Amino acid sequence: MKEKIADKIRLFRLSKNYSQQNMADELGITVAAYSNIERGVTDITVTRLFQIAEILEMSALRFLRDEGPYVITEDEKLYNPIDRSSGEIVQVIRQLQQQLYDLQKEVDALRPEIKKPRRKKQA
Repeated sequence: MKEKIADKIRLFRLSKNYSQQNMADELGITVAAYSNIERGVTDITVTRLFQIAEILEMSALRFLRDEGPYVITEDEKLYNPIDRSSGEIVQVIRQLQQQLYDLQKEVDALRPEIKKPRRKKQA
């Protein structure tokens, strides 16, 4: 449970584009102490959990609920993919397929450059 809460804290922090330094400053603790919270090394108190939730502008209950996996999208928004409708999932898959296709074209275009023999330096 402690690790799940720690993972959620990290994901929600990243979704807000906050650094560990930002969070530590807001909480009045060191970055090392904050890092221990996110890694699940430190047992988080209820008070500290509420402070973190306030900084992240969310309910502390979101850390405690056993909601499905969270993903950070390219536009750095946090979402639970299980909440998506099947149509949205298909759209995401198509976007990923297009990105994969585009990357394959780039690799194919670069392949001749990679295969060129290197010239030896003359002394």
